[in-house]
Amino acid sequence: MGSLTDRKKPQIQLYYLVTAIFWFSNYAYIPTMSPYLKSIGISYAAIGVIGGAYGLAQILLRVPAGILSDRIGRRKIFIIAGALFGMLSSLGLYFTTNAMWIGLMRFLSGVSASTWVVYTILFASYFAGDSTASKLSYLNMANTAGIMAAKLLGSFAVERWGYRSAFLLSAAVGLAGVLLSIFITENIPETAARPSVLELLSVIRDKNLLTISVLAGISQMLVFATTNTFTPELAAVLGADSVQLGVLSTLSTVAMMFTAMICGRLFRKRINLRMFMAASFLMQAAGTVMTAYAPNVTAVYIASAVAGLGFGFCYVCAIGHCTLTVDPEKRSVAMGFFQAIYSVGMFAGPIVIGLAAQLAGLSRAIALSALLAAAGMVLALVVIRK
Repeated sequence: MGSLTDRKKPQIQLYYLVTAIFWFSNYAYIPTMSPYLKSIGISYAAIGVIGGAYGLAQILLRVPAGILSDRIGRRKIFIIAGALFGMLSSLGLYFTTNAMWIGLMRFLSGVSASTWVVYTILFASYFAGDSTASKLSYLNMANTAGIMAAKLLGSFAVERWGYRSAFLLSAAVGLAGVLLSIFITENIPETAARPSVLELLSVIRDKNLLTISVLAGISQMLVFATTNTFTPELAAVLGADSVQLGVLSTLSTVAMMFTAMICGRLFRKRINLRMFMAASFLMQAAGTVMTAYAPNVTAVYIASAVAGLGFGFCYVCAIGHCTLTVDPEKRSVAMGFFQAIYSVGMFAGPIVIGLAAQLAGLSRAIALSALLAAAGMVLALVVIRK
């Protein structure tokens, strides 16, 4: 980051802050969401559907967000809108206990998260040269820092004031994000002509983009089925209280932040992408199996950290490399395609594992999900070219 001019540094620091706040507002209630839903009488299958609603919104909206952003040549308005939707989602969750409305509010949170495609592209536009992967790894550090703080503070709020206090905390922080995002600077390079929608959609034929998007989708399917949905419920069954659930979720996030720090340095050099991605899936598989058969909360902590390292390496590597072979004026839609594909995993993971848990029990369902990581490892070894 030493190459940034003094003029750019304040804007970059503001961007980090807005990013951290954005993810805070969408994650403060996640560690206790599944136990909360269970406490108000919602079944595992319905919890899975509610968890999947977050991903469904992103499947539907991330590519359109990328196309619209590239067509109008503006990014900032999407960032403001994303912060606003995150705040409204949290308020809605506070005011309802109806399963259908809760699902709709999680869908609205997914609408908020859909703007992440524009976040990444606007941030990358601040830098010249071929350092996109390295710079985005630093942005992901701000991302994970916000999620980590959200999970810790949200869990402490729940322990002191009850489950629904986390929704109010998310809304309050989200409001701060809306106000701060107004001061972000646009940085859209001038082009002779905006590409047409068909030209933008041509990025789908990019083999590098398609391969990495599918691998990221498998990883997200696993993390949203386990860490973000059913691992907290498993820990609660083993006796974890609200604070322990927050620590559990934070451990996974700390592991992801650690990978972002490492990747920020690694991506300045050439890496063996195939082996790197395969190793990340191996770690995810190991952490998931350890979670399923954990005898106590401490063991779940260790398993979550191992899985978190794998998730982190896979995600940072994928988001840093997915658009490298795409023309700059098409990168918003390419990033939208990438994030829409991995959102399929966010949507499908909780639903599939929720149904499996309803039929076979929670531990067995989590153990079966390790097969997803094994499939990702094989696919990375077979499909990714050197």
